[in-house]
Amino acid sequence: MNPVGAQSGPAPDGSGAGPDEQEIRASVERLLGSSAFRIPGRRARLLNYLVDRTLAGDASRINEYAIGVDVFEKPASFDPKSDAVVRAEISRLRQNLKDYYEGPGREDPMRIDLPARGYFPVFRPNVPAAPAQVETPPEAPLAPPVSSPSVFRRSRWLVAAVGVCLVAAGGIAVYSRLRTKQPPTIVVLPFANLSAHPGNQYFSDGLTDEITDQLSRLKSLRVLARSSASQFKGKTVDIREVGRALNVANVLEGSVERSGDRVKIIAHLERAADGTLLWSNTYERPASDLFAVQSELAAGIAASLKVAAGSPSTKHVPSSEAHEYYLKGRYSLQQGTTASVAEAEDDFSRALEADPNYAEAYVGLASAKYNRIVARVIPAATVAERESTEKLWRKALELDPDLPAAHAALALGDMTYHWDWAGAERELQLALAGPPNASVESTYAFLLIFRGRFTEADEHLRRMQDIEPFSTGMRLNLALARGLEGRFAEAREINENVAALYPKILGAHIGIAFALVMEGHPDQALVKVQELKQKGVPGASIYEAMALAKTGHREQALELIRPYEDKYPEAGIPVQWLALVYASMGDQANTLKWLERSAERHEWQALNLGVHPAYAFMRNSPGFRALEKRMGLDRN
Repeated sequence: MNPVGAQSGPAPDGSGAGPDEQEIRASVERLLGSSAFRIPGRRARLLNYLVDRTLAGDASRINEYAIGVDVFEKPASFDPKSDAVVRAEISRLRQNLKDYYEGPGREDPMRIDLPARGYFPVFRPNVPAAPAQVETPPEAPLAPPVSSPSVFRRSRWLVAAVGVCLVAAGGIAVYSRLRTKQPPTIVVLPFANLSAHPGNQYFSDGLTDEITDQLSRLKSLRVLARSSASQFKGKTVDIREVGRALNVANVLEGSVERSGDRVKIIAHLERAADGTLLWSNTYERPASDLFAVQSELAAGIAASLKVAAGSPSTKHVPSSEAHEYYLKGRYSLQQGTTASVAEAEDDFSRALEADPNYAEAYVGLASAKYNRIVARVIPAATVAERESTEKLWRKALELDPDLPAAHAALALGDMTYHWDWAGAERELQLALAGPPNASVESTYAFLLIFRGRFTEADEHLRRMQDIEPFSTGMRLNLALARGLEGRFAEAREINENVAALYPKILGAHIGIAFALVMEGHPDQALVKVQELKQKGVPGASIYEAMALAKTGHREQALELIRPYEDKYPEAGIPVQWLALVYASMGDQANTLKWLERSAERHEWQALNLGVHPAYAFMRNSPGFRALEKRMGLDRN
């Protein structure tokens, strides 16, 4: 669970809900009135001040000088660098709060924390730390995403419902539960944005991502993925808890302060077992030296952990202007809204105008264009759109052949549009030569599943889980894979875990309904589908039709899908879904008709026809076998 309240951002399920001002003030009053929370009067004034400023929307203006003057009545000449009273009192208050909530206040309904690298309080429900809740059952560590660098929030329902293994940009590295002799493990926590302007958040987030990418290129170091680290953003964290929750030995944290064209970066490497400081450094440089700083930082960490530094530096140092646009584009792409992805496309284009040799910017631009196609869902990508994005991926690889995301994107295109399975596998093998990447492993796993090579696929799914243990998208990918392998109970359980953690991710609910249909419980599926229809989930009526067909209500099922059939070829849904409904009825002719149309449109949903359990009853029919052969999916 993410902290909620001022400055905390939306909850993981997208609700954005948090305690209101009345609840927060009541909590502060209860806290200060408790006999178990005894602090000096000026520290109590400090707490009230921090809460008041945060609730007033002025959290970004809280700093040592303001606290010294406003709370401790220091003169206007107060210099925080020479007088450490504010830092000392903040540190003591932070410890007071931590001790209280871990002891006598552990039953309080809400808690107040002070982030280790900031002065604004964070308000959240007083429950066990988030990482323990995010982790899924230890016997089945579930893992991450299916997607292109981001998937639009408004189409999350589609991702699980149809289950494409799209491509995520950015190299990310590995963590493992296995305690055999393995390389050192590390996680990079989100660097705190200490800049005066909150709008510089894209800069600190971008730096965190690039440091993670840089470290992941060190073959002798395993780096936990960004999605796992991001759950700690804006939180007060205990390094030991981070280590236990993420199963890593080392934690890198830091801050970024930008002023004009100058950047100050402070980084600390700590041992997770006991919080011992292993290495630290402060860099004050022009923003144009950012890549050099990243290389120096990576080298310092490598030396501290006694691993080979190798050659982690980027092959091409872009211009400052291009890099600025790239960081903005990357940040916007991760926001995952229609507007933000359009902004990302514009920023990446500007980055390439400033520096036409910037390989990562080509990856970003191709990803943004691809995401816009994914969000549109129907109609499928036009030939021009496909050729345009493919050209960008190939240009990126021409400039830097070691970009896993670009190879995986081309592999997905080879599978979907060209049915070139050998070519796709070659691209994925090239992608695997680069930094560990969960989406590469996911894409490879689905290629193998589509070809019926389940044992090999499971190995890639395991690696996917090791790299991205907390990403919802990859968990949904795993659920889809289990369903295609006929392991419906496992698929349902994974979706139930996701739905319990993030109730507003509708794709998990659709996955549950589909698994229930395939398990032979269509009556239970109908109950779930009715809930989805009340929420206005697109395509829910298709799953209702499948459940009705399985219960013998053929006419009712036909009535539900007829509007989609009548609007073909602009049905508004992947037409492969209609094939699934007819398969639920045992209607071979109509199942084959809609599968052929799905294949003609190069819907990636059609790629699973060779293994999808729904088609088992007709797998030996001549028409079905001919379609398999045409798509290169026959295994004879």
